[in-house]
Amino acid sequence: MTPDRVAELEAMALRVREHIIRMSTDGGCFIGASLSCADLIVHLYEEFLDIARPDDPERDLLFLSKGHDVPALYGTFVERGWMPAERLANHLSPDDSVYWHPNRSIPGVEFHSGSLGHLLPVCVGVA
Repeated sequence: MTPDRVAELEAMALRVREHIIRMSTDGGCFIGASLSCADLIVHLYEEFLDIARPDDPERDLLFLSKGHDVPALYGTFVERGWMPAERLANHLSPDDSVYWHPNRSIPGVEFHSGSLGHLLPVCVGVA
């Protein structure tokens, strides 16, 4: 990876962190869980994962075991152009699918996490 590409990814991860911070100012955001994985999620979605092909059985999937990091995931979706930034303001609204934890009704979300301990058997079943 070139230094320019690394700089692009770092800049995107910084913007994702800005989304996380904005979401946390309204409350109800597990800021540490999200900030700690922003670089990883940005890198994976920029370099490997493609939600534009949701029905392709050969595409790579990302399963998040800690649903509390969903602000990082949705912030990455915003930066990729897959979700409007305004939608993030709804993360505390139970009437919106961006509410609190990952929601499979949103393209790119593979698993409703939140029930701790379930991810390994889910991934084994999918594999």
